[in-house]
Amino acid sequence: MRIIRLNSPQIITQALVTISLVSVSLATPAMADEQDALNFSAGAAVTFDDNLFRLPDSANTRQSLGKSQRSDRIFVTNAGIKIDKPYSLQRFQVDLNFVDNRYDTYSYLDYTAFNYRAAWLWQLTPNIKGTLSADQQQVLNSFSEFRDFNNQLNIRRSIQTNENRIFDIDGLIGGGWHLLGGLSELRSRNSVAFNAVGDFVQTGANVGVKYVAASENSIALVQRVYNGEYQGRIADAPNQLDSGFKQRETEVQLQWRLTGKSLVDAKLGYLDREHDHFSSRDYDGVTSRLAYNWQPTGKLGIITSISRHLYSYQQAANSYYVADTFAITPIWQVSAKTTLSMRYDYSKRDYRGAVVVVAEQREDDVQSLMLSADWKPTRTIKVTGSLRHEMRNSTYNQPNAFGGDLEYDANTASIGAQLLF
Repeated sequence: MRIIRLNSPQIITQALVTISLVSVSLATPAMADEQDALNFSAGAAVTFDDNLFRLPDSANTRQSLGKSQRSDRIFVTNAGIKIDKPYSLQRFQVDLNFVDNRYDTYSYLDYTAFNYRAAWLWQLTPNIKGTLSADQQQVLNSFSEFRDFNNQLNIRRSIQTNENRIFDIDGLIGGGWHLLGGLSELRSRNSVAFNAVGDFVQTGANVGVKYVAASENSIALVQRVYNGEYQGRIADAPNQLDSGFKQRETEVQLQWRLTGKSLVDAKLGYLDREHDHFSSRDYDGVTSRLAYNWQPTGKLGIITSISRHLYSYQQAANSYYVADTFAITPIWQVSAKTTLSMRYDYSKRDYRGAVVVVAEQREDDVQSLMLSADWKPTRTIKVTGSLRHEMRNSTYNQPNAFGGDLEYDANTASIGAQLLF
């Protein structure tokens, strides 16, 4: 495992130049408060990425991209409306946000995202409550995975849109015991077809029971059942690509405050996915997460976590992968206006479920280190900046225009400002 190094002077230069521009823009006074029922927001940011398409060092950049330049500057502007209004026992929330992304060199990647969340936090009685919500998120898929590694002409813009519809209910039946239930629908689609992560609609239901102690420590047992349908796909026998699936999840959840300064948040579950036609794509296994939130002082907090998750990823050499991840995030509240934080992630990903004979299954080691700072000179202005390094080592090795492997190093720097009014 290689050690992460933040060693790109060009990134530092880009960040310093942008800091100067943002500082000038802060001369306009703001006129709002975060606690208002209605708020408008506007912001701008710039990001420099020195390896936009996540290519290995050995890649023939001109052949794969048509240009010798791997880096790009991304200019982002956003505008939004936020409503948060309580009414008697009810609470209504709306958050609308338009985000415009412009690429300096690879302008064909330009796109505008419309993200929203609308929620009714309903309550029939003090003991019966829940949430009815809908949200949408749009984002450019990362080129670390969403491209055809065997076709240099297939580095195209792919926008992923995820829409969630959720209804849940929490009923206190006495003695700290709660009955839980809910319905959900997830719609996921890509603007460019990508079989490894196909477009799908997933509907489901969940039931559970939770115990909450007088100390507010809690433990819950939840069962979820989903039915999924791949959109625009019929069962494809040669490639073992299915038209639908069923998924069951059983999970135990624990939140326990050990002391006034430490909290444990844990989950342990079992996931089982079965496909409608091709059992070769089925998978199951243990999922888990253990997070420890420690706040040794009033200004310093550290969140440490380890987790295991299973993700569908359907190619000839794999049907899914298991991701074992370690993360640590120290957060330092330097002053009432300034916060510094760092996050380090290490993830080991094992790709399994090949539908063809493979000499060796794919294994990736993915690391990232991010340093970030937030500054709030007033109640309604927030300036953020970050430096990030990420890298991947992989056993994948197949000659192509991208350099024959999936390894890459990438550095990004960004700075932005947000105004609330």
